[in-house]
Amino acid sequence: MVRTILVLAGLLAATPALAQIPPAPATMPEHGDTKPVDYANPGNWACRPGVDDGTCSANLDAVKVATDGTRTPAPHIVAKEPPIDCFYVYPTASQDKTMFSDLALDEAEKRSIHGQAARLTARCRLFVPIYHQFTMAALAWTTHQTGPAPDFGVPYRDVLAAWKSYLAHDNHGRGVVLVGHSQGAIILKQLIAEQIDGKPAQKLLVAAYLAGNPDLNAKSFHDVKPCAAPDQTGCVIAWSSYLDSYDGPRVFGATPSGAPPLCVNPAAIGGGRGALETYLTKPSFAPSNDPPYVELAGQLTAQCVADAQGAVLRVHIEPGPAAGLLGVVMQRYSPAPGWGEHPLDISLVQGNMINLIASQTGAWLARK
Repeated sequence: MVRTILVLAGLLAATPALAQIPPAPATMPEHGDTKPVDYANPGNWACRPGVDDGTCSANLDAVKVATDGTRTPAPHIVAKEPPIDCFYVYPTASQDKTMFSDLALDEAEKRSIHGQAARLTARCRLFVPIYHQFTMAALAWTTHQTGPAPDFGVPYRDVLAAWKSYLAHDNHGRGVVLVGHSQGAIILKQLIAEQIDGKPAQKLLVAAYLAGNPDLNAKSFHDVKPCAAPDQTGCVIAWSSYLDSYDGPRVFGATPSGAPPLCVNPAAIGGGRGALETYLTKPSFAPSNDPPYVELAGQLTAQCVADAQGAVLRVHIEPGPAAGLLGVVMQRYSPAPGWGEHPLDISLVQGNMINLIASQTGAWLARK
C-alpha cells in the first residue's frame, strides 16, 4: 500500500512535455523552412529498420505495480521477426519557435516518439517519419488568439510523401498498423480518407489507432469501419480520454458537423468497460536500478460514454488506498481546461493496444 502511494506521488514529477500549452507568442511564428522532404533519405526517418538514434531502442522495461503495492518485472521484448509494420505519426511536440518545425528532432519530439511508439516494436517493424509539424508555439497562438485555424497542409504533404515512399520501397505486401495521436491522428485521418479507404491499400491495413483527434466521427470513412472485435481487421479505433469525474466542456469527442463522434475502447473492443494497462514514466525518486517505466495494473478502467456533448473514453479510478492520489496525478496531466487527459491518450491504454495488435495481426495473417 505504501509503495503504491509513493509510486503515484512520484508520477507527479513525471509529467510529459506535452502536459501544458505554452503561453502564446507575441507575434505569429515564422513559417520556417518547409521544403518537400525526400523520404528515400534514411536521415528523414526518426525510426525505421536500420535507422535509430536511440529514440526507439532506448530501455522500455517497466515494473508492474498492483493496487496492493506488489511489484513484478515487466520487461519490454522486441519482436525478432515481426510479421507486420507500424507507421506512426507523433503529436504536436516541437519546441521550435516557427509555425512549422524543422527536421531536427528536439527532445520533446523524441520523448513523444519513445513514449508512444517505441513499445510497438513488441509487435511490428516501426516506421516514424520526421515531418514539418505544426509546432507548440503555433498551437499556442491559434489556441489563445483570434487567428487562423491550424494549417495541417504542410505536415500532411510530408506524411503523405513518407507513406508513399514506405509503400514503394518497404511494404512488399506486409500488413501495417497506423498509429497517430493528436496532430498525428488528424493527419492520418486525412491519409486514410484519401489514400486507403476503399482503395487497394486498404487490404494492407491491419488497423488504425487514432487517439485525441477533435474531429473524427462515425462518417469520416466509408469502407474503414470502427473495430468491434479482436479479430476484426482493416478497421479504426479512436478515443479521447477524460476522467469520469469531469463534467465540464470538452475540446475532444464532439464534431462540428454534427455527425456522431467515434469512440472505440482499446481495452474493451466489443464495448463496455475494460481494465487499462497503463505505462507511465517512473518517479524521480525511484531506485536507480528500477526500470524507466511503471505499469499500473488494476487501478484504472474505462468505457466509451456518449452524452449531449459527444462521446469520449471515460476513465474511472478504481477504489483503493491510492485512489485519491491517483486522481490528483491524472488531473495534473490535463494541459488546459476541457482537454481532459489528452497527453495520456496512448499511455493510458498502451498495454491494451499491444495486446489488441497481436490478435489483429493473427487475424490479418490468417485471412491473407
